[in-house]
Amino acid sequence: MLEIKDLKKTYKGRAAVDGVSLRVERGQLLGVIGRNGAGKSTLMSMIATLIKPDSGSITWDGEDIVAHPAVIRAKLGFVPQDIALYEQLSGLDNMRFWGKSSGVPGGELKERIRKVCEDINFDGEMLKKKVVNYSGGMKRRLNIGVALLHDPELIVLDEPTAGIDIDSGRMVQNAIAGLRDKGKAVIYVGHYLDEIKELATHICIMDEGKIAAFGTREELLATETIEDLYKRCAGSGKD
Repeated sequence: MLEIKDLKKTYKGRAAVDGVSLRVERGQLLGVIGRNGAGKSTLMSMIATLIKPDSGSITWDGEDIVAHPAVIRAKLGFVPQDIALYEQLSGLDNMRFWGKSSGVPGGELKERIRKVCEDINFDGEMLKKKVVNYSGGMKRRLNIGVALLHDPELIVLDEPTAGIDIDSGRMVQNAIAGLRDKGKAVIYVGHYLDEIKELATHICIMDEGKIAAFGTREELLATETIEDLYKRCAGSGKD
């Protein structure tokens, strides 16, 4: 279980994250939405131990990951907004490189690549091609795949369907739904409300560094649409 309490981060006098508290358990998919500048990516970077909060706490199974980031790094799969692949290498060589970097033992790596390729709907012919020749959707799917090679317990995805076509987006969504259904703890930052409505078990709306709404999908959408909820709770940020 991931638990965040009163988390704060300030840049140049502006609170990017301002007193955020929430929890995510295994088997849950938390969909995080909000306008640009709402603090979503800053929050994800702190969960991924890329930056430290000014105050507050983040724990995984009760262990402090701010003071001891190694606690979570071996169990975390982080998929950033920007594609983190070597474009002049093949998909397979990227898989091998990132698998070794994540500490997957050499004897297990081939099987882990096979399983991950099933999850992201990749075949052997795709893996042979250089990443520079991939479509945007293929790059996004491989970007998710390399983050899953060490079989993480917590997966954080920051806008994984940005800039890709509908069919590729659907493949990415199916892969993410599969992670949720396998009992992983998943945090999914997105801009597309329909995706959040379809995938999320829990929804968090951020506005100006704060949580404007948080709860299960059923609780939050019992009396209003996700579009109306978003308009009501995320009105202060900048597009």
